[in-house]
Amino acid sequence: MKRYIVAVVLVVLLISALTACAAATRQEEAPAPVMERLAVATVVVERDVAAWSVQPETAAAVSSDEVLQEIAQAERKVIYNANMTLTVTDTDATARKIEEMATNMGGYVANMNAWRGQGDIMYYTITLRIPADQFDAAREALRQMAVRVDSDNISTDDVTDQYYDIEARLKALRATETELLELLAETRERGGSVEDIMSIHRELSRVQGEIESLQGQLNRLDKLVAFSTISVDLRPHELAQPITTDEWQPLETLRNSIRTLVRALQGLLDLTIYLVVVVLPILLILAIPLALFVLLIRRLARRTKKE
Repeated sequence: MKRYIVAVVLVVLLISALTACAAATRQEEAPAPVMERLAVATVVVERDVAAWSVQPETAAAVSSDEVLQEIAQAERKVIYNANMTLTVTDTDATARKIEEMATNMGGYVANMNAWRGQGDIMYYTITLRIPADQFDAAREALRQMAVRVDSDNISTDDVTDQYYDIEARLKALRATETELLELLAETRERGGSVEDIMSIHRELSRVQGEIESLQGQLNRLDKLVAFSTISVDLRPHELAQPITTDEWQPLETLRNSIRTLVRALQGLLDLTIYLVVVVLPILLILAIPLALFVLLIRRLARRTKKE
């Protein structure tokens, strides 16, 4: 009987030990709550984005040496712009040459405005987009087309820090996007609540929106850096302007002269009417008291003389 009791006790103890081990194992293998992991992911992306939103000097304190070394060794991102005013013998032919030059250099004409000026000559304002490595060659070719270069201005915009700042922020956001996608898949597999899944979706949508915005900025900077902008104003040379008599119109001059004479006569007639209607009555009204006063003075003078 004692042996039976001992055996039963041992079996109970063994079952309890196995149950405790299984519970401990499940506790160790159980994943962290979904909301806690989502909060950690949010904090990480905000930290990484904030770290790369500061100036390069501050970013050095929060970034790895490897990333900083890559930025230091990367090529600089510079946007080149030029404005030129050229005096040419034939504006039409020069405009065609400029368009052909841009195409041959791998660029294109972004904008062209033309208008007819004095002497029936065309004036042009042309905006070119030229590959950055052809910037100097294009300017030199434009100078060769001109009789005289009236102005030639160059401006640059160094966007290196801005470019690699956006690139690093994109890297951090894409890493967070991958983590959120894995967390979403894991939550669905484990039958997570709808609230947890929607929370992950909201955070994932926010991160993907920031990625699209930053990628758009990066693409725009890539285009501006890859192609330089040259604005050209074409003016005709004085010797190229034809001598014509189209501007002399004697009939128009005669018509204008007659019109001026008629307006002068109308002015004189208006002045006469004004004097008769307005000024003359006022003078008469003022003359009556003055005449009475003069007569009174003369009468007094005569009486004084007689006495």
